[in-house]
Amino acid sequence: MRGFSKSEVAGFFLGGAAAGAIAALLFAPKSGVQIRKDIRKISRKTIQQLDDLQADLRDQISDGYAQVRRMIKTA
Repeated sequence: MRGFSKSEVAGFFLGGAAAGAIAALLFAPKSGVQIRKDIRKISRKTIQQLDDLQADLRDQISDGYAQVRRMIKTA
């Protein structure tokens, strides 16, 4: 096997650098404004889900409490 010449190595290096630059541009993160919008959207959705969960738990606990009270009264 023969080794690579300096010009071939330089070509590979520049080709790799170009491919890396293109990949970086294609997979770059969103802008700060877009990230903040996404964070607000996710936060609002999470808060709404937590509120719904809290309401469901409150209803289940109230129903369970009422059921226990009825069982005690009939015992």
